[in-house]
Amino acid sequence: MNHVTRKPRLALIAALSMPGLGQLYVGDLPRGLCFLLGVALAVPGAVRLGLLCPSRCLCFVVLLGVTTALALYVWSVVDAVRCARRGAGVALHSWQRPSVYGLYVAASYVFVLAPSTAGVRRDFLEAFVVPSASMSPSILPGDRIFADKTIGQPGGAKLWRGAPVVFIYPNDRTNVFIKRVVGLPGDEIEIAGTDVRVNGHSVSQGPSSEPLPAAFAGLRAFRERGDRGEYTVLWPQRDEPADTAAVPTRFVVPAGQVLVLGDNRAASVDSRRFGTVPVADVKGVARQIWFSVSVQDGVRWGRLGKLLG
Repeated sequence: MNHVTRKPRLALIAALSMPGLGQLYVGDLPRGLCFLLGVALAVPGAVRLGLLCPSRCLCFVVLLGVTTALALYVWSVVDAVRCARRGAGVALHSWQRPSVYGLYVAASYVFVLAPSTAGVRRDFLEAFVVPSASMSPSILPGDRIFADKTIGQPGGAKLWRGAPVVFIYPNDRTNVFIKRVVGLPGDEIEIAGTDVRVNGHSVSQGPSSEPLPAAFAGLRAFRERGDRGEYTVLWPQRDEPADTAAVPTRFVVPAGQVLVLGDNRAASVDSRRFGTVPVADVKGVARQIWFSVSVQDGVRWGRLGKLLG
């Protein structure tokens, strides 16, 4: 083996380029692989743990996973530089050459980092930004939410009446909407004015005393009850005959479908317009707000961590 001096500056560049590459550069492949796997698995592991924990812990556990991944990444960079400084005149292995470094970067991204990230978004948890007020006042424009995507998986999330869900818009499959499930397969739904009845039973709990911001002037707040608790919905102030909210509407939810309504009933494109939604098109159940910001209010600190489902 040739004996060479590893340059700290090159070790720094390598470590910043890919977790573990700095250790590969200084000749410690097993240590580098440990850093790579640690960074790749920290967030997926935290997400799976967060979904098993009580709902209020989800944001905290995911944040802990992200912090752990960043800490391991920084540690790998510092470790690579230190090893390069200590290893004056170390033996150079035959695999310590640029072509192997390039192969390591490509393989690490294609077979480790990309699949772990894609797997989390596809099967466990995905973040969405809410752009509209159709789910106000529960979910506001500018809310960043976590959606649980374990629906249909063994031991995963189940749909229930009152669940806020993210789904593919039936009339344009390039768009994703968020609404609340009001009817499950086989349910009979009747909407008459502000009264919503499911299988002959009213879910409406009457007017709400919840104060509404000025942005919702002209609307009335009512409480409704789902399978797991109550939520607030908004209706127009007047029930005029020409108002579609005041026209009795009946639905029978087909098998394999759900009926969804926006909480802001006065300004929501929902099942009253496009019909029921296939369960297969439901991408996830909104679980928690992890961040919220608007042009008017800036960061809405009081909404961070708010539970949704």
